Amino acid sequence: MLETFTMETFQPRLGEVFHIVDEAGNRLPTKLTDVSPWGPGAAAGRDRTPFSLVFHTVPQNPVFPQMIYRVENDNMEPMELFLAPLGPDERGMRYEAVFT
Repeated sequence: MLETFTMETFQPRLGEVFHIVDEAGNRLPTKLTDVSPWGPGAAAGRDRTPFSLVFHTVPQNPVFPQMIYRVENDNMEPMELFLAPLGPDERGMRYEAVFT
């Protein structure tokens, strides 16, 4: 399933709530805040343009470590994404998923 995802899959979901589910079943609400292509030339020799997703959580939530998580959204099938914490900004903790 992940291999079929493109930026266009996620652009309509910008601003929507996604839940990151940890190994214990805890659900961390996040908001999809960015869908961005990689730099020029990144698509050379690839079937799709590489892109990244950024999710934000509220500041008081615990930071989840970098690993594969189940990610759920009301408008999509659940998926397994490798998420990396990027650090906080004024909107909360940021997590990134990269699709090459």
